Amino acid sequence: MNEDDKKLQETFAFKQGEIKRLLREARFKTIIRTVAISALGFVLLSGVILSANAMLLNEIANSRHIDENLLNVVAAPNTYISHHLANDGFLVGQMEYITYRIVGNRPVYDGTQKIKYSIVPVVQNLYGTGKSQPIQIENQSDGSGLGFCFYSKVGNRELLFYHPELNYPTYRNDLNLLDDIGADKYLELALSFDRSYTLEEVQGMIPGEVKIAWYWVDTFSRENLDKMQAIAGSGPRIFRSSQVYGMEAITGTGEIIDEPWRRFITALEIGRTKKNFYRSIFQDIFAVLSNGKEEITKDDIRVIGAVVTGDTAAIRLLPEDCVKAATLGIVIDKY
Repeated sequence: MNEDDKKLQETFAFKQGEIKRLLREARFKTIIRTVAISALGFVLLSGVILSANAMLLNEIANSRHIDENLLNVVAAPNTYISHHLANDGFLVGQMEYITYRIVGNRPVYDGTQKIKYSIVPVVQNLYGTGKSQPIQIENQSDGSGLGFCFYSKVGNRELLFYHPELNYPTYRNDLNLLDDIGADKYLELALSFDRSYTLEEVQGMIPGEVKIAWYWVDTFSRENLDKMQAIAGSGPRIFRSSQVYGMEAITGTGEIIDEPWRRFITALEIGRTKKNFYRSIFQDIFAVLSNGKEEITKDDIRVIGAVVTGDTAAIRLLPEDCVKAATLGIVIDKY
């Protein structure tokens, strides 16, 4: 090998090594660039996903909060919603809200309700949803005929109602407990009337010393009542507070509502037409009260019971001739 060939070989070997080094550097830079771009893309995509997740869950939570407040206008006797809080995770969330009842002139805590929701319906089914169920305590001598009493999870008595067109073997009358309750007490009482009345008739027969908190409206069709009477074993259904609908007589701050029927009808109109979680309930109530008409008027509303509050002396003034049953709710000290 002559000198020129030797130099050519050395030059080629050097350039080959240099090319390999440059290729390694280029490959390393490409990997670094790819990793950086992927990481940046992951961060940006994660941010978009988390932002979308938060926005969607927030929208669902707000919608459910509106639905709960709308239902509460026609349901949940003497029960009001306060201080709601939403806790969101990934694809799922949970809303909590405090409920209270007004007894006399004081609010009484009635528990915290939890509602779970999700973006994906499948997750919703797996994750679960629902409100707290009442606690049943056996009590054969409570006078209701049920054999047990219902309580909220914080220990407040749940109100019971008897429909005037159903025949019960026994009727509970907690007005007989007033002597045992004693003076200096505020109490909550669910009244079931002997028949249906107009709003004005009810307002006229309840003494002014007693505060009406809620009106029980007859939302049962004749067909449903006949079925309940026919299938009754030990007696027709005694309705719990979660199974009846009616009109708020006072606001959540205890102020008297002058025309409760307007608020009630408006809630039904919104609830049956607006897409919401309880739409079928609003539609069923509207169908019964409207009786095939396009709208509900004040004359379509018949009151078959009420929730009242007051001190023991005031409750004694209630007219017993029109009260078929009276069930005790919350009792608190007056002072």
